[in-house]
Amino acid sequence: MWRAICSRLPARRAREPSSAFNAFNARSDTTSAFTHLFTNPWLWGAVALSLLLQVAVVNLEFLNLAFGTVPLAFDQWLLCAAMASVVVWYSELRKLASRAWSRRDAPTGSL
Repeated sequence: MWRAICSRLPARRAREPSSAFNAFNARSDTTSAFTHLFTNPWLWGAVALSLLLQVAVVNLEFLNLAFGTVPLAFDQWLLCAAMASVVVWYSELRKLASRAWSRRDAPTGSL
């Protein structure tokens, strides 16, 4: 089903929502993306604008013609959002494992 949805969008357009999600991960290699989530209004503005333009390219008829896209149904949007968010969950697991390794390997400070 995911392949059918993404085949309706140019490959570059299908990846853009995950780039928006990844913007939050890129703030730190070790700290969770959910830490201090609302401290950068410029990041939120950029992500919101990116997602708004993505929706416009997919849903507005004159942009459909320009970009060769077709509108998606609501359940298809949900699937796209779920698949795009995988980058966040993968990165969060990687960061969690990294922090666990760092704590395990850190000297305890006691003799």
